[in-house]
Amino acid sequence: MDSILISPKDDEELEYVLQLLKTLEIVAQKISEKDKDDFELANLMKDVDVTGIVREESKAVKLSVDQIALLVKSEKEISGKTFVTEKQIQVDEDEWLSK
Repeated sequence: MDSILISPKDDEELEYVLQLLKTLEIVAQKISEKDKDDFELANLMKDVDVTGIVREESKAVKLSVDQIALLVKSEKEISGKTFVTEKQIQVDEDEWLSK
């Protein structure tokens, strides 16, 4: 059976609702603010899409000394920056839409 979670605006309203439910012979239980937050977080997590995009591993490529030097230089230049190429965005979008 489904249940309800009620969030009263103050302690007075909480006690009123609990008393009302008791009068109606409805079982009710107070929960802590932390437990309420955990419950709401768990409900949000149920709706999260966890499928993600999985790619096959590509074969290793032998790099020349010049290519390695360029990569090291590039790595230093982009350190701490985030960027995604337009092509990568398109590939991700195509994979996502093909699901």
